[in-house]
Amino acid sequence: MYKCTDSIGDLCRFFRRKDLQVLRFLYVTPLCLKENSNSNDARSPLDATVIPKIRTPLKYNDTVKSEKFITPFRVSHEYMLTNEDTKTLTRYYSRSPYTWEVRTQVFDRNEVEQMALSKYGGQDGLAAFRRKVKEAESQRGFLIDKLTRRKKTNVSDGIAPEFADLSAGHKRNMMPFSWNSGAGRVVIMAIVVNVLNVGAKAWAWWITGSKSMFSEMMHSVADTLNQVVLAYGIHSSMQRPDTDHPYGYSRMRCISSLISGVGIFFLGAGFTCYHAIQGVVMPLEDEHLSIYYALGVAVGSLLTEGTTLGMAYREVSAKSKENGFPTIRSYLLSGTAEPSTAVVLLEDSAAVLGVIIAGGGLAGSYLLNHHMPDTAGGLLISVLLASVAAFIIRTNTDILLGKSVSEEKMVKIMQHIDRHKIVRGTYDTKAVLMGGGNAIRLKSEIDIDGRELTRRYLETVPPDQLFADIKSIETEDDMIAFMLYHGDHLVNTLGAEINQIEESIKVRHLHLYSLLVYCLSFYQF
Repeated sequence: MYKCTDSIGDLCRFFRRKDLQVLRFLYVTPLCLKENSNSNDARSPLDATVIPKIRTPLKYNDTVKSEKFITPFRVSHEYMLTNEDTKTLTRYYSRSPYTWEVRTQVFDRNEVEQMALSKYGGQDGLAAFRRKVKEAESQRGFLIDKLTRRKKTNVSDGIAPEFADLSAGHKRNMMPFSWNSGAGRVVIMAIVVNVLNVGAKAWAWWITGSKSMFSEMMHSVADTLNQVVLAYGIHSSMQRPDTDHPYGYSRMRCISSLISGVGIFFLGAGFTCYHAIQGVVMPLEDEHLSIYYALGVAVGSLLTEGTTLGMAYREVSAKSKENGFPTIRSYLLSGTAEPSTAVVLLEDSAAVLGVIIAGGGLAGSYLLNHHMPDTAGGLLISVLLASVAAFIIRTNTDILLGKSVSEEKMVKIMQHIDRHKIVRGTYDTKAVLMGGGNAIRLKSEIDIDGRELTRRYLETVPPDQLFADIKSIETEDDMIAFMLYHGDHLVNTLGAEINQIEESIKVRHLHLYSLLVYCLSFYQF
């Protein structure tokens, strides 16, 4: 039983203990709790008297209006006005939401709407012209549009202002791409090597009938096809953001890697296992006659696969050290590894181990004059391929689903936000990996210190001017005008402070791709 109290603070502290969400989403009316006369009965209800909400007697006149502004992009796409049409409109400037400019140009929506209605003869005429434009755009054809507008990876022409900042973040945060270096060089080299290995292993299998050599041939076929898919994924991921995909195509690397994992599992492990089991049921008696050719191919494959493995290892090792991971294994498990390079590393590791297993199986069959060692080697290679495929599928699925960043990185981000004096608290922070895992999307709800925010705003206002404005207040209308003026500027100050917090986080955490900060305000009674 809680004691009767008229203190709003005690009541709110009671609700805060029960559920903090009550203070966030509900308006809690002050209650006066009276202790029931039968205090010994724990089930006795409490009498609650509701105090009505206080309403202001001030009346807003017609001079208090809400202004709505829209960007030039929306002017042209929603109201079908050209640059010539907007020359007569009043131009306003607002705090820019983009990191590459301080302020952005906007137009009054009422003025824009009036001009559009005047130009097209009303709402019906404007709607008819919109339909006409959409029909014309659809007739241009999907293929031509994809080839001419959305495939632009090195120029900024045709990118809407709404996506220009995302495009800049895309170029800054995604891995620098070139077919002659990094992931591109590793993938291209792997394709060339595997094409050569497919031919050599196919010839060795044809003349020997070895189950292990067939497994290795299918292994190389799967690797070649998968690395072609990886190359396509790398190329597609470098497209700039557009209206259909405002956050870009960076996840294409994960999608192509996921397809590669599925291909390795079914085409590599599946066919290999089937052929090895077939060797148990229907063994070939003369499959050991040309073993020297097969062993020669195995040695050659070991050298070529080892070359691409070394390239992939150096690339992944450099990236793991660059991102502060102690081992390559922790780097691969973190989900932040470049998917294409990680897939090549795993595939080549399995290829080198598979060649060793195949050679061992061939040698065992030759020495024992029995087909089982070779067949067992084929089964082991299929298990190896299935394990690699499962790892690739799991890691890329986690990224596509939105895998959270490590707890250590999350703590560092929240601590960095809390260091800002204007921030009173950080709540409900979420950070997930994007694209190839080398970018982060962050969302956080922060509690702004109203006193500190007001102090920041007052630093921009001359004290003598503010004092003079206060002394000039004589009527209710004067007070309303004073509050509206400074309230508007206070909100602008809040926006500038949020922008500063966002930019500082992006500078501190270079892999941050996009950031969304919600402002909360908890009232302390």
